[in-house]
Amino acid sequence: MRFSVLIPTTRPDLLPRALRSVEAQSVPPAEVLVLHDGGPRIELGQWPLPLQSYGIQPRLGPALARNMLAAAASAEHLAFLDDDDEWLPLHLAHLSEALADGLLFTDAWLHHEGEGWTRPFAFRFTPQLLRRTNPIILSTVGVSRAAFWRVGGFDPSLRRYEAWDLFLRLQEAGVPLGRRAGPDVRYRFSRRSLTADDEAMAEAFSVFRARHHLDIERKSFASMLDDPDLAEIREAGEGAGDRS
Repeated sequence: MRFSVLIPTTRPDLLPRALRSVEAQSVPPAEVLVLHDGGPRIELGQWPLPLQSYGIQPRLGPALARNMLAAAASAEHLAFLDDDDEWLPLHLAHLSEALADGLLFTDAWLHHEGEGWTRPFAFRFTPQLLRRTNPIILSTVGVSRAAFWRVGGFDPSLRRYEAWDLFLRLQEAGVPLGRRAGPDVRYRFSRRSLTADDEAMAEAFSVFRARHHLDIERKSFASMLDDPDLAEIREAGEGAGDRS
């Protein structure tokens, strides 16, 4: 199974860490596509990876930036990685074990860089759960390119919640969504994260919720870890190995 790895970036100083995690994969990617969203093409230097770098101005936002990368992809499957996240070495191997014509995601380690804690993010998944909360972190996702374009990719009108919106549209289109248990991605968040702007997140959530006719409250990935309403489906996330 061949993967095109898509990495949009607005923080090129974080890219080397993300790229090292791709380089360390036990199953190498077919290609790695990087787009500097709101800046010139990045000179990435020498990497033992099939790298392509793009740049564009003005800034497009994450949805359109990822769509541009997906349009340039040549492999039959897409894997997403944010510039501040990392994959553990078996991530692509785990996706390869089970991913066919739909979407597969894994669990993650949540790492709060400001407070310095790391905890597993793992929830038992059913299709109905997506209309209650979002248990899928985009950097854990692999999806067939055909399924991605069947629903038109990410919605460029959304600058936040575009991933959750994609998951719901895939599900409504009959695309199978599945989970492979065990965290093998490090999801890092800090004051530099897009989700750190609480006012913008709240405004965007109101639009997203109305679009999908959802009667739910806004939850962050971090708040989901201690939400009593999710206690019955929250898992320990054991057996994933390295937390560092």
